Amino acid sequence: MISSPKLMNTSSPLILAGLMLAAPASAQVSEAESEYPDEEIVVIAERPRGAVVTEVPPVVELSEADIASYGASSVSDLLDALSSQTSSSRGRGSGRPVVLINGQRTSGFREIRDLPPEAIRTVQVFPEELALQYGYRPDQRVINFILKDNYTGLSASAEYGVPTQGGQGRSELETTLTRIGKTSRININLEWQNNTAITESERDIIQNAAGTLVNLGDFRTLVAPSDNVELNANYSRAFDNGMSLSLNGGYVYDKSRGLQGLPNGTLQVAGDPLFRYFTEYGPLNRVQESNTAQAGLTLNGNLSEWRWSLTSDYTRAQTNSDTDRSGDISALQTAIDAGLVDPRADSFGNLLGAPVTDSARVVNQTFNNLATLSGSLLNLPSGTVTTTIRAGYDREDLDSRETRRGVLTTTSLGRDKLSTGINIDIPLADENIDVVEAIGKLSVNGNLGYADLSDFGGLVEFGFGLNWEPFDGLVFTASAIGEEAAPGITQLGNPVIITPDVTTFDFVTGQTVLAAITTGGNPALLAEKRRDIKLAVNYRPDWLDGFTFLGEYFRNNSSNVASSFPLLTPEIEAAFPDRVTRDPSGQLIGIDRRPVNYANVRSERIRYGIDFSKRFGERRGGGPGRPDRAERSPGEAGRDAKAQGDKSADGTPPKAEQSERPAGPRGGGGAGGRPSGGRWQVSAYHTIRLQDRILIRPGVEELDLLDGSAVGSSGGSPRHEFEINGGWFNNGIGFRLDGKHQIATRVNGGLTGSDLRFSDLTTFNLRLFVNLDDRGSLTEKIPFLKGSRIAFKVDNIFNDIQTVRDSSGLVPLSYQPGYLDPVGRYIEIDFRKRF
Repeated sequence: MISSPKLMNTSSPLILAGLMLAAPASAQVSEAESEYPDEEIVVIAERPRGAVVTEVPPVVELSEADIASYGASSVSDLLDALSSQTSSSRGRGSGRPVVLINGQRTSGFREIRDLPPEAIRTVQVFPEELALQYGYRPDQRVINFILKDNYTGLSASAEYGVPTQGGQGRSELETTLTRIGKTSRININLEWQNNTAITESERDIIQNAAGTLVNLGDFRTLVAPSDNVELNANYSRAFDNGMSLSLNGGYVYDKSRGLQGLPNGTLQVAGDPLFRYFTEYGPLNRVQESNTAQAGLTLNGNLSEWRWSLTSDYTRAQTNSDTDRSGDISALQTAIDAGLVDPRADSFGNLLGAPVTDSARVVNQTFNNLATLSGSLLNLPSGTVTTTIRAGYDREDLDSRETRRGVLTTTSLGRDKLSTGINIDIPLADENIDVVEAIGKLSVNGNLGYADLSDFGGLVEFGFGLNWEPFDGLVFTASAIGEEAAPGITQLGNPVIITPDVTTFDFVTGQTVLAAITTGGNPALLAEKRRDIKLAVNYRPDWLDGFTFLGEYFRNNSSNVASSFPLLTPEIEAAFPDRVTRDPSGQLIGIDRRPVNYANVRSERIRYGIDFSKRFGERRGGGPGRPDRAERSPGEAGRDAKAQGDKSADGTPPKAEQSERPAGPRGGGGAGGRPSGGRWQVSAYHTIRLQDRILIRPGVEELDLLDGSAVGSSGGSPRHEFEINGGWFNNGIGFRLDGKHQIATRVNGGLTGSDLRFSDLTTFNLRLFVNLDDRGSLTEKIPFLKGSRIAFKVDNIFNDIQTVRDSSGLVPLSYQPGYLDPVGRYIEIDFRKRF
């Protein structure tokens, strides 16, 4: 068939006019068909504003109505609710996903974090493969937020929560100003939070004999009291030449004040040791104060047919910490040896040295810059080959000074990083219609990158992938990545801090002891090498609207992995004997928990699940139960366009289907700017770990985290984990419920040690909320409540806390429930008002 060149070059307004007149002009179409019987009419559709240009389908897509059903106060709250669907499963713990605004790069999460959900039209969550197209690492998922064209709002909220066991209160005040126009956006957020303390006595922690004599639980905090203040501001503007500029600035202040117990020491009385606490000077304190300033800039624009982006981000974080430790007892010991004092007396006056304070200050500065250029490289019969080229420069400085036992130590580290890389996508079957009809859509991609670090030399990264869509709704993806990664500069150079009297379980003796824990950096860490494989299937059947199935397989293999020091089991002590200190009697008195390298880490896992949602009772558009076209997400609109015969390469709908609904008082539709009708949604995921092994070093027995080994204090890796979340929303009332379950694990104590068994753990969290504008005449009677929402939250509804028992069936002192989860069930009320 020959495509009509006239129609292919027709401007968008003429195409839209043609679509609008299609039904009444059926006779004219018949004439056209008889005049050009051998020609195919091709509709050139434009992609919805803000949509991501990619063939990779989203794994989650939320419309305006979907977003409202979560009852979130900010984008940050919304992402917390979506965490099971937005976190990467590659096992790298990379934290927050990559965020885009209207399909464009941002300088960081701060640009979107505080936007109110009412300002967002669509949320799209993409798999890790898309991150490469935007110059990011391929181990982070990508979230695109498509904003409304017009929104203005000022909101304020107040929250207060307490554990049902008491002992703590959490207060939070927050106010947000947002204004979005056709060409500009401004968002300012100010937040204050206060947490009070939870002490060991408030959770009935059982102390050892010496601690019981002095009520030690009153002088040790499980949760330190803290204060936090955050200010975040964003400004964005689009220019007539297609460029856009975003500026971001923020400041965070945080201070915590923990209690570390009482000064103590071991006295020798008639040749026998006597361990005791001293009350003269009160509790030992640990105070930590941090000040963080951040600034970011993003430029986006077009260069002919290419899109370019420049992001720059600067962060300066200063952390000051003061840690008390017990004073000198040598004068007291001399007096005891001379028979001048009773070693069990309540007070010893000036014979007991005052506590000594070790201090540390760390200043960490990062300056990250990245430029990307994306566009069409060439046209093939199968479609357009696209590429992304990136180049970056990063600078990081770490300056620390610590005073320990009166000795001043300073550290200064710096790292420069120059990087470059390229990503390419090649369609094998897309625009070549005959091939697509035979095998479906097929494309391959590859990436190659190189980074030069001033302290580690050259590091290489590479990867390749495949996307296959045999028919609409079913997508298979496969990817493999390899890279070399240097340890973080803080892992190398953090100041050494010794925290005394940390409750620790000793697997060798089966006893709970108080040990001195050393933390800080390790300058001897090596660079890591990673090799990962991912296979995935995403299925959205046409015959079951709103249903999605996602299945993923991951295999990770890494060498020289930099990690925090693992749980001190007999296996770990045998591998790192120089990190453990015991007294002559064999009692554990100290652990050096600075980072280490694992020789090899291997894991395999399968994760699969479903997401199912339905709308009901919508009064706009096609009547009850049929969503209005204007509220469909870009992906849904694209699928509808395909069903109507749209043959565009990207599958996006004609512009006629992209019109926004009329703006309400706050920039949305319906009463008060909110979408009408209701929605229910449920998702469930199951993770199966097939393998999770760590080789500490050659010649040492490999750790099997699925069969009795562990590196963390919460036990080994559970073979099965389950996640479920869902919600219902209608007429301003909604609820969200999410739950997680992991099966039991165990940790082997060795031939002479004590095994520990960790029970399964099931937690459910519930959130109820009411939009008062939708609840009858209440806001007319009380005008202040107009634009208000009340939410009630319960975390860990059943107060389920993991139970840990030793071989005798007893709970070790260091694994008491209060240590594992001092908060437990937590209830909170939240009032939010939009002005």
